[in-house]
Amino acid sequence: MAVVKANAYGHGLVATARELEVIGADWFGVANVAEGAVLREAGIMLSILLLGATLPEEMEEAARHGLALTVSSFDEAKLLDRVARALGEPVEVHFKVDTGMGRLGCWHPRAGMELARIRRLPGLMVRGLWTHFASADDDARMTKAQWKAVAPLFAANRDLLCHAANSPAVTRRYGFHANMVRAGLALYGIAPNPADQSLGLEPALTWKSRVSFLRAVEAGRTVSYGATYRLPTRQRLAIVAMGYGDGYFRLHSNASEMLVRGKRCPIRGRVTMDQIILDVSKVPGCRVGDEVVALGRQGREEITARELAAQARTIPWEILTNVGARVPRFYKNFRTLKEKAALS
Repeated sequence: MAVVKANAYGHGLVATARELEVIGADWFGVANVAEGAVLREAGIMLSILLLGATLPEEMEEAARHGLALTVSSFDEAKLLDRVARALGEPVEVHFKVDTGMGRLGCWHPRAGMELARIRRLPGLMVRGLWTHFASADDDARMTKAQWKAVAPLFAANRDLLCHAANSPAVTRRYGFHANMVRAGLALYGIAPNPADQSLGLEPALTWKSRVSFLRAVEAGRTVSYGATYRLPTRQRLAIVAMGYGDGYFRLHSNASEMLVRGKRCPIRGRVTMDQIILDVSKVPGCRVGDEVVALGRQGREEITARELAAQARTIPWEILTNVGARVPRFYKNFRTLKEKAALS
């Protein structure tokens, strides 16, 4: 299962899904009905599972789009059964078991009984059974305990599509694969745990902008909102056309760097909604229009999602999914796109 929720982790939902469909994905995982509907309206016919809960008023729309729904209780399943019978078509469901995540799912000791009741509902076609690991990236003991809790239920329902392993569980090589794995972060070329860098994953995404203006500023002056940075010496400053309105965190103010002509350039002052100020004093020949890499490789240097996450006290998942809708996506070397690069 290729997990493409949150705009395919910031990479662009439709273009990414189309490419994954032709290179071997069996299922898509999305967060909600809206994401599933976008894929169906784009002509995606692959099986799609809603990984989150579905509100009662959304169930009919989900069914009409042929989406498989996650259910966690008999009461939830009964509502969906009524919708399915009213439409005259069975609705596919995957029953979720809570083994320690504490979010969705039926608590595992009573999950077998609940599943049996749900399987008797005439309007539902129970196709899958799943759980979600809470700490597969850094807690082997808990992950193994969660697997131990769900394994008997998997064994008792071999006719169902059983799945548990997310990206951390796959890359940590626990072997808890059942019938299917749900690849998320790793699918986009980033190891969930820093210790897994030896896997050789290559990030799919580079986030770029350009220098929109250049100026020389004398020592003693301040820059950006709040005057949080005062120049100790004369500097050449570049204005970059991006900001927190594009998803670049304000927490990177005075803390992070971007790449210009293969050199790391520090951010000076606060990140603003639409513009960021870089010190390009050590970049000879920098000019308006030069490419600026906020995330990715340029020359021999690279800024990773993990680096940006550490500076913003967050995780790589949030860095990627925060890239805003107004940032255009271009796709290179996609089999599903005739042009070498296409705008999403």
